[in-house]
Amino acid sequence: MSDEQVRTPEDEQQGRKVQLRDRGMAPAYAGFFTITGDQDIVILSFGNQFRNPDVIQFDAKVALSMRNAKRMAVTLGNAIREYEKQYGEIDIQPPAQRAQTGQQQDS
Repeated sequence: MSDEQVRTPEDEQQGRKVQLRDRGMAPAYAGFFTITGDQDIVILSFGNQFRNPDVIQFDAKVALSMRNAKRMAVTLGNAIREYEKQYGEIDIQPPAQRAQTGQQQDS
């Protein structure tokens, strides 16, 4: 993502523009995540498995308000629906279950 200006519905009502900046932000990949939290926040932890398959190294945590967590869930759901319309259903079975049912694993 490059720097851009966006307007949310709330911004439209207030007549303001919000500038998003991501200069200096390092991209990261997460092959594993956990979701924790309490009545006020959701904490997303992102990590990867490296040499030892029994160890997950967490690299980042993001805390969200419940409102923003719900907005994120809706946005992700919409993005996944659009992706599946174009490319087909995403199989989320664990690899061991895919092997048992004879389905091909992702590469």
